[in-house]
Amino acid sequence: MIVSLATTMLLPNLRAFPDLRFSILLLLLLGGAAPMTSAASRSPSIEISDAEYEGIPHFRIVTPGGTWYYDKTGGGLSRLMDRDGHDWIAFHKNPSRGPGAAAGAYRGIPNAVFGKGNPDAGVGHPGKDRCISTKEGTDVIRTVSKSGTWAWTWRFTPTHAIFRMEKADPDQPWWFLYEGPPAGRYAPREQYWGTSDGGPRRDTPTAAGVTGQWSWVYFGDTTSPRVLVIAQMKPDSIEDSFRYLGTDGAGIDAPDGMAVFGFGRAPRPLLRGADLEFRVGFIEMPVPDAAAHDRLASAIKDMLQP
Repeated sequence: MIVSLATTMLLPNLRAFPDLRFSILLLLLLGGAAPMTSAASRSPSIEISDAEYEGIPHFRIVTPGGTWYYDKTGGGLSRLMDRDGHDWIAFHKNPSRGPGAAAGAYRGIPNAVFGKGNPDAGVGHPGKDRCISTKEGTDVIRTVSKSGTWAWTWRFTPTHAIFRMEKADPDQPWWFLYEGPPAGRYAPREQYWGTSDGGPRRDTPTAAGVTGQWSWVYFGDTTSPRVLVIAQMKPDSIEDSFRYLGTDGAGIDAPDGMAVFGFGRAPRPLLRGADLEFRVGFIEMPVPDAAAHDRLASAIKDMLQP
């Protein structure tokens, strides 16, 4: 109807301008409003730009859900800031050793490759010069170890990030870790966590920690309106673990420290091979009780959709 009316009223008056007449006709036939509709329905933008943090070249990824910093040569996430500016990773180059490194160089995601006998130890860990990372498209970062043995991608969405291991050393195990301060602070007595088995939990394991076989976990703080969720797409029977690590002998009462969680960590790396996928992101809701845990479980189910 609209095309017919336009061709009746407009096109006859444009005979003196054949090129313009053809362009208008083509636009009408193809549906001139379609590009506007497509743009309006497009997902919020993901902005990946070059940055520097701790004197190290980084990618800075800005999304509606938070801001991520990715160490180009380490191949790991060094910062993850929520909408309130709290850094849930807060990697620092120093302290680099000993218990004090729980407030510094130990932190990161995924800190994938570990082991004194592993020639690629440090691959996937911020602060380690073991990788080459490039931006691919508007929302993907691809990392390859300098040895060429390991390769993975991170794809960023408005709400979370998707890690996929593309290539792994067949002779070396690895793990997927979160090591950082929930809500930007080390306060185990005021924090909580939960898993696909239930929650929230307020126990504060140290030393050997707590082990289980979990599909997903979350970490929260009583002062924060959100939780950090970490999930694996292929549930398995491999042990996972969680504990708190303080910067001194005071344990959970130490002045600083970090949460230590690992898929495939009990206590050594247990994951093997490629084609494993993990998702990391905030869900904007606190989890004070079991009812809230059930609501969160439903939200995580949505987060895990292909």
